[in-house]
Amino acid sequence: MLLQIIKAIRPINLLVITLTFYVLHTLDVNSQAFTSESCQISSMSLRFLTISTLLIASAGYLINDYYDKETDSINKGNKQNRLSKQVLLWGYSILNINALALSYTFASTNYVFLIFPSSIFLLWLYSFKLKGLPFIGNLIVGLLSSTVPLIYLSIQEIGIGCLTHLYSPSVDLIIIFSFLALFSTLARELIKDIEDIQGDKAQGLKTIPILWGIKTAKIWALFFLLCTLFILGLLIAGIAYFNFNIISLVIVTICGILPLLLCVAKLYQGAEKKHYKQSGNLIKIGMFGFLLFIYIHAIML
Repeated sequence: MLLQIIKAIRPINLLVITLTFYVLHTLDVNSQAFTSESCQISSMSLRFLTISTLLIASAGYLINDYYDKETDSINKGNKQNRLSKQVLLWGYSILNINALALSYTFASTNYVFLIFPSSIFLLWLYSFKLKGLPFIGNLIVGLLSSTVPLIYLSIQEIGIGCLTHLYSPSVDLIIIFSFLALFSTLARELIKDIEDIQGDKAQGLKTIPILWGIKTAKIWALFFLLCTLFILGLLIAGIAYFNFNIISLVIVTICGILPLLLCVAKLYQGAEKKHYKQSGNLIKIGMFGFLLFIYIHAIML
């Protein structure tokens, strides 16, 4: 059962969240954005923030599997999660309770603590209802993904002396990364809807590929992929402002831009379920590429 639980909480996705906080903290410490220690998140708060976010994300995956039992039996067949609904519900409740308790250790004096119960509610609402609505469910997942880097900025203990640093290349880079997460996640979610169209249709869901066809869903996914590539292009064009080094630019080209270009080609020509699966994996590789790019940039500042 332990193996099934580990599989249910999507360890690869949790790794992306963990790396996001670590990379942003490295950028924070090495940049001139928050030079004062009072402006930087403490190591302990960073650990609690990461763990709380991971617990909420894990709970979100469990409640999604809880409501998707019948759908997954069609979409995933023998690969579906075999945990009972009771185990999924208990795991969901325990993880969320611990996440909320932990979040108050670093966010009790900051409005950011509202983000955590709000995220729990949105993840439940997404799994229960919004997932089956056209685009709304995709947008919720995209917004939650883009919130991860913004949460890091929000819990900075920013005082009067730090306000002059709020508009710096490093802070701008974190905000831009949030937009990259938003658009790439929207593209990936639409591709996943195409991949799961058979099971979703059997359960009466109303996703974009079901309502308006696979072609329309592909056009929207391609649009969001092109938005992501456009943002990456603007980043490279701002090499002087951000002070990028040649190594980080090579990394973002090979590990970020190239996988997304391959995804565009694969999605455009895709006609089978395996093509959409490959497209989604290429987006994940691109997201790892974004993180590696920012990390290399941060350690060479």
